[in-house]
Amino acid sequence: MKPVMTEDAAIPEGKFITSQGMRLHYLDWGGRCSRTMILLHGIGDNAHVWDAFSREARSFFRVLALDQRGHGRSSHAVPPSYRCEDYVADLAVMIEALGIDRAILMGHSMGALHATSYAAREPARISALIHVDIEPCPPEWNKKYLMNLYRDLPDYFGSLEAFVEHQCQNSPYADALRLMPYAVFALSREGDGIYRQTFDRETLRHFDAYDLRASLRAIRCPTLVVRGEESPVMGRDVARGMSLDVSGGKIAEIPEAAHPVLTDNPGAFQQAVFRFLAEEGLLDEK
Repeated sequence: MKPVMTEDAAIPEGKFITSQGMRLHYLDWGGRCSRTMILLHGIGDNAHVWDAFSREARSFFRVLALDQRGHGRSSHAVPPSYRCEDYVADLAVMIEALGIDRAILMGHSMGALHATSYAAREPARISALIHVDIEPCPPEWNKKYLMNLYRDLPDYFGSLEAFVEHQCQNSPYADALRLMPYAVFALSREGDGIYRQTFDRETLRHFDAYDLRASLRAIRCPTLVVRGEESPVMGRDVARGMSLDVSGGKIAEIPEAAHPVLTDNPGAFQQAVFRFLAEEGLLDEK
C-alpha cells in the first residue's frame, strides 16, 4: 500500500483527559474510519512529531496523538513520576475514557516501550502494534546517553532555527524545512524572546529501567518492528529477534534513516506502516 503524499491542511483538535490527577493533552485528528490509531512519541518529543504521518493516516483511521506526561501541553509530574508504570497507566486511562475498542497502537523510542508494554498487558484491546526503533531492554549505554543529554542539552535557544540546527546534529538525514513546523510546538517563547523547550527534563533523569523481553510472548496482535537502517539505538539482530518473539511479528528497515525514523524518511516510514496494516486487513483502500 503506497500512501498518496498530500499537503492536507487539516488541523487537529487539542483535547484533554485527566489521569492520576494530571491533565494530559492529545491531538484528535479525526478520520474517516471507525478504527482508532493511537500514537506515542519518544522522550523529549511531543504529539506534533507525528503531524506528517497523522495527515496521511487520517484517511484511514481516527488518529489520536498523545502528549505523554511531562511533554508538550501535558502536566509535569511533581514530584517526578516517570516510570513505565506511570506512562502505561495514562495510556490505559485514555483508552478507557474515550471508549476505544481494539486500537492500533504505534510508538517511537520510549513511546514504543509504553505501547508494547500495554499491548502485552491488554492483548484483547489492541488490533495491531507498531514498535519503532528501540530495544525491548535498552542497554545501559542508552540510559547514560540520556543522562548526558540531560546534562548537555541547552536550556534555551535564541531562535527556532537554532533549535532545528541542534536537532539536525543528531540525524544525518534531518531536513531543516521538515523540522521547522515541529520546532514551533517543541519550544515556548519567553517574554525576552528566548525559546525554551517545553518538556520536563526530569523525564530524562528518571528514565526507567525497561525490560519487556519476558512479556513479548503475551502480545497476540500483528506486530511490526521498525528500525532506521542506520540507527544505533536498535540493532538489526535485536529487531529481528523481537519480531520472532511476538505473535505474527514482522520487521521493516527504513533506508536513509537513523533513530528519528519519522522525520528522517517520513515517506518510506509511512509506506512501511501502511503496507503492514494493509497486509493485516486493517487498512481500507480509499
